[in-house]
Amino acid sequence: MAVGFSNTNKPLNPRGNDASPKGYNRAALYSGKALDFDGVNDSVNLDGFTLSGTTATFVFNLKADSPSFTSKYVFDTTQRWRVGQTDTANKFGFHDAVTWRDSIQELTAGEWYNIAIVVSNTDVEILWNGQSINDTFTGVNPLSWASLTDFKLGSNLVPSGGYLDGQMAGFKIFNTALTAAQVADLYNNPEKVVPTGVDNTALKLWLPMQEGAGTTAYDGSGNGNHGTISGATYTHGIGAPVSQTAVIDWNKGTNLLKYSEDFTQSNWPTSNVTITANDAIAPDGQTTAEKITEVANTNYHLLGHDPLTTTANVPYTFSVFVKAGTNDFGTILINSSGSQEYATIVFDLTSGTITKQQSGSSATINNTTITSAGNDWYLVSLTATINNTILYPYVGLSNSATPTISSYGIVNYLGSTANHIYAWGASMISGSSVGPYIPTLATAQTTPVLLPQGLTSGRDITGVNLFENVRKQGALNLDGNSWAEVHDNASLDVSEISVECWIYWQNGSDDGIIAKWSGTTKRSYMFYKLNSTTARFYLSTDGSNQTNISVYTSFSEGNWYHIVGTYDGANMKTYTNGVLFNTTALTGNIFGNDKPLEIGRFDENDSLIMSDGIAQPRIYNRALTAEEVQRNYNAGKNIYTN
Repeated sequence: MAVGFSNTNKPLNPRGNDASPKGYNRAALYSGKALDFDGVNDSVNLDGFTLSGTTATFVFNLKADSPSFTSKYVFDTTQRWRVGQTDTANKFGFHDAVTWRDSIQELTAGEWYNIAIVVSNTDVEILWNGQSINDTFTGVNPLSWASLTDFKLGSNLVPSGGYLDGQMAGFKIFNTALTAAQVADLYNNPEKVVPTGVDNTALKLWLPMQEGAGTTAYDGSGNGNHGTISGATYTHGIGAPVSQTAVIDWNKGTNLLKYSEDFTQSNWPTSNVTITANDAIAPDGQTTAEKITEVANTNYHLLGHDPLTTTANVPYTFSVFVKAGTNDFGTILINSSGSQEYATIVFDLTSGTITKQQSGSSATINNTTITSAGNDWYLVSLTATINNTILYPYVGLSNSATPTISSYGIVNYLGSTANHIYAWGASMISGSSVGPYIPTLATAQTTPVLLPQGLTSGRDITGVNLFENVRKQGALNLDGNSWAEVHDNASLDVSEISVECWIYWQNGSDDGIIAKWSGTTKRSYMFYKLNSTTARFYLSTDGSNQTNISVYTSFSEGNWYHIVGTYDGANMKTYTNGVLFNTTALTGNIFGNDKPLEIGRFDENDSLIMSDGIAQPRIYNRALTAEEVQRNYNAGKNIYTN
């Protein structure tokens, strides 16, 4: 059995009750994100958003930077309904197209609030931080949703102005009046999307604002009302009440293509095909897939994308979701300007196989895949390295499983103008394998964005499968911008110690894993990622000088490891996966400091932060024996190594 809990060992349970008898070492998470509006010209536009009826609930997290300024808007619906800071300084409220209604709650600069506005015909209640404080209004002008065509966060629409100076996250609209208990449910469980007792279909808009980069605020409600970010930028490392990405599953990735789900846009030129928009149900369940149909009996039938500026002789992966129509065979290719700068694959959409591949002498095919995406859809990918800095991706029709492929990767085709296939969700990334699908609008996602799990388990908020960061049981899912910490207290200042955790290893260096370590005079103990293959265990007995030994020197990316560092007053020891790795002599008591214990970071420095999973972090005020280390490893290996 694993080591039991007693007065001499103190496990840390991130964002949960401390399981040790001390019971107060609960870790606070700082993995939330928010959009930061500058109060000058920042906004998020949701053109075309619609909502029917006169009953609704708006829920969002808000922090005002300058609440003394009036008429700053959280959102506006073409002057029919405005919500924000009212004409009275410090007041929050709403304008119902007739007058401002001031809440009894004032805003305090720099403080986060979870605000719910519950509208039921002509009655409105505002709830603060999950609580009803009798902040109610009657005789309110009903919502005029019937003619609503625009929706804007962070300012008013006509005339433009009243820009919000502050931060916002987790914006939701329901078409029903949530009860006080349901509002409290969302506040107390910030990662919960829909409260208990409410159907998922009631959620009409959900902007998590957890992407962390890019110019798109993705709608996770399934209604496709993605917002366009204008000026607002992301802030990381936010704590409660904002939803914490460290305890959810998410995809993280890029996409160099524009309008990845709208091939009717001008940046998707065609060659002897027509594109029919919104012609079939896509893999995300929406009717947004498009039909590619042959229109001329000639040599090639392709849908392409504008040229991409890339790096020569570096692998790039092009992928797209495809489905058979009247035609069973398709092709994707990547090429450039030279006749030998092309890579092509052909696939069979009935058998789900790649039937032919070919590249020119100035190109190399590194990898190809075809995987089922459900409902007869396949995700097909091609990874190629081409000796050119300009690349063109294409998807199109093939006349057979093994057609003739000429220069530039063009597939010869002679057939009927009725032939067609379906396509959706195109992606191009720099890398040697297909990554998570990241949808795009008018701009490409060149910086990695994060998409959390949506309403359906195993699918992100865009409705496609989670490929990357499915969180292990009890683990923190750190994305490189987040951490956890435990407040300083006497139980963490120990003379002898064991530091233990499971870690999902990814390449990186100069990152804190578990640390009570700051500056040059407040050093106690630390697990530290030295480089892409090595971690070290550090101790200091005087707060300044340090002794360190390697935990392991052969970590490989994409694997879980159990690591332990111990000190008994005479020796430091490290263990990896239950096996003793290193020993060095040391005497003296460990230096105690007044700094928090950090998980996923050290020295309270955001540049010294991890992008890894950490599970079951524990601190003991004694050295575990080799037998106890082995028992703990055995207790967790079936969870973290399978």
